Amino acid sequence: MMRKLMLAAGMVVAMGGGALAQEKTLGRADMDTVFVWKDSDAQSEGYNLINSGVHKSNPVLIMRLFSCMVPKGTRAVVTDAGFFSSTILITSGESTGCRGVIANEDLGQ
Repeated sequence: MMRKLMLAAGMVVAMGGGALAQEKTLGRADMDTVFVWKDSDAQSEGYNLINSGVHKSNPVLIMRLFSCMVPKGTRAVVTDAGFFSSTILITSGESTGCRGVIANEDLGQ
């Protein structure tokens, strides 16, 4: 058992030279704020509420779904990249350490 564990640990270390997470600048040209959703379920629920117009009459229903809101230009590391959205960790500003999901169009360079 110990031999298998050591072998697995060695493989993880050997593979460590692969893809490295890169820091990205968040934001898009038409928005000053980037909304970081708690998770993909919160993002989906939030989009449904926004599409139904609920956010106009009761914004609290949307606000509870955010992990944080950050200004355009905030830096973050992508911890899990998806096709339409990615999980990130904020690495700069007042919300450093905030984790959540953003739309990929909010990922800059």
